[in-house]
Amino acid sequence: MTDHLRASPPQRYQEISQHLLAQARQELDQGDILQASGKVWGATAHAIKAVAQQRGWNHHAHNNLREAATYIGFEHDRQELRQLFGYLEAFHHNYYEHQRAGGDVRDAIDGAAVFIAELSKLLTAERPSVQDHLSPSETEEQERRLRRLTTKTRNSHGDAFRDDELANLPPVRPAPAE
Repeated sequence: MTDHLRASPPQRYQEISQHLLAQARQELDQGDILQASGKVWGATAHAIKAVAQQRGWNHHAHNNLREAATYIGFEHDRQELRQLFGYLEAFHHNYYEHQRAGGDVRDAIDGAAVFIAELSKLLTAERPSVQDHLSPSETEEQERRLRRLTTKTRNSHGDAFRDDELANLPPVRPAPAE
């Protein structure tokens, strides 16, 4: 595996997620809807990456994040998480298209805060059996989704950084200006 595909620990993804969410609020308060939209998506993506990394799933591509969010929603019988992910994903597109107003972005920031908090809880929650609450066709689709998330490809993340290597990564929050 190449170094650029090595993965950070779940806690680092969580920290990045929280940082981006705070930045989204700041950007919106400054009137920058595009930057706020991008930060909403980034915060959402990093929250998913935390759970995916903890579970050893692929999370290097946008569709991996969608697959992971969908799997998690079905796994925990939480339709609202799947729906919220889809809603928040639209703000990634808004970064490029600028079609949403500030009030929409503020709602997305609030939604992202809920989504991130719920995913954070799932990092320590017991994983339920997916088959307990799914139909046979849903179970089959979940099994296919899990295979896609766990099948290693040339673009899959390699080993996670060791603790002694984490100090060499850039800080999540920039140093304050003097």
